[in-house]
Amino acid sequence: MHTNASPELIAKVAERLRALGDENRLRLLMRLREGPSSVSTLTEGLGLAQPSVSKHLGVLKQVGLVRARREGNQMIYFVHDASIFDLCTVVCEGVVNHLRDQHQALGLAPATRKED
Repeated sequence: MHTNASPELIAKVAERLRALGDENRLRLLMRLREGPSSVSTLTEGLGLAQPSVSKHLGVLKQVGLVRARREGNQMIYFVHDASIFDLCTVVCEGVVNHLRDQHQALGLAPATRKED
């Protein structure tokens, strides 16, 4: 983030990060990364209730991560801002490194060299 970011920009960044703070929304994004999908397909594929999927898609749409287009009588959702997956990769790598460090500290895992 830019050090001279406006309060408005910081608020929008925080809103987007909050949207990513839900496991089901992350699961929806990962599924939509595979390709566009309808609410019914997402509901079946993720084992979530239709109202929950619709609510989560609405949050992701509000922060600009997904969009929808009408196909017949269905709305098809797709990833609008794929740069979010770069952030997800960085966060996932950080979590893996943190867990590795914890396991090493507890003597649960052999010491491994982190690749830089």
